[in-house]
Amino acid sequence: MPLITPPSTPPAEVRPAPPTAAELQDRLLEAYDWGRPLPKAPKGPGALAYRWLQAAATFDPQAAPPANPFPTGAAHREAEALRALLKAPRARLAARLAALPLHQAGTALALWRWGQVQVREGHFTPAIRRAWEDRLLAGGPGLTRGYALRHALCWALAEQDEARFASLKGRADEAAEPVISRFQRLFGLLGGPSPILRLWTLPDLEYQDLRLDQLGAARVWILPAEEGPLPDLPADVAWIIPSLDAGFDDRNASIPTGLRIEAETLAARFRAAGRTARFVPSRAAFESLGMAWFPILVDLDARGNIQALRMGDAAPLKP
Repeated sequence: MPLITPPSTPPAEVRPAPPTAAELQDRLLEAYDWGRPLPKAPKGPGALAYRWLQAAATFDPQAAPPANPFPTGAAHREAEALRALLKAPRARLAARLAALPLHQAGTALALWRWGQVQVREGHFTPAIRRAWEDRLLAGGPGLTRGYALRHALCWALAEQDEARFASLKGRADEAAEPVISRFQRLFGLLGGPSPILRLWTLPDLEYQDLRLDQLGAARVWILPAEEGPLPDLPADVAWIIPSLDAGFDDRNASIPTGLRIEAETLAARFRAAGRTARFVPSRAAFESLGMAWFPILVDLDARGNIQALRMGDAAPLKP
């Protein structure tokens, strides 16, 4: 009699473990960094810390501080310390910054977003700005530490503060080495001639290999062009518009098809406005020099050498 093997029982479905509270916060921080919609707040363990981080990512830094979701405990006290700091008079800011705990990611993100506005609007003295940067560098998630390092480096470059740069370099970890190296190269450009770059004229789209001082202006503004009317620029400012594409060979003698569409669209806008500028089909040339964050404002001296370089967080909103 043949042996009949009973059908095997299919294995039970293995469900992935639910994300931890830390993983949920990492997802929110990633979404914030990329400008994506923020994930909804979870239930259960970690929900209050997530709500604090969510509030930090969405509150208006020019209005009221974010609401404190913690009913009691150390997290409640930390959130209240942050809320008090955001309303403190300037004379007490340095002491409150030094005493502020940063155990919650939401505290660090709220402090970062609020301080950015204070710097932009000129409410911080250089000493308070550095104290704010240093507090963020000393704690909180990797995202806000990275923001603070970039901010501090941009200002050290703008102020040509080599001591500050050396201090930041000494405190940075190995993961920050590419960023530190970029700023090291930029410090090396100060006081010297501009490197030669391949720039394409707008609206004619003809390439020229030029130094920045050969653009016929005392200042050079480097920023991608937004949609809408072209901004008015002072007469002593030359505008270089980098493409958002970073992979094109900047020494190519022609613009490839994909970038050609972008270039021709820009050319049409400048032709209609009766304006001129320069276009760079790739950011690679600027990034190799260390110029990685826009806007960038380069001041040239009477001999055409680079006198000052303000980039990213330290650049003015308009030249």
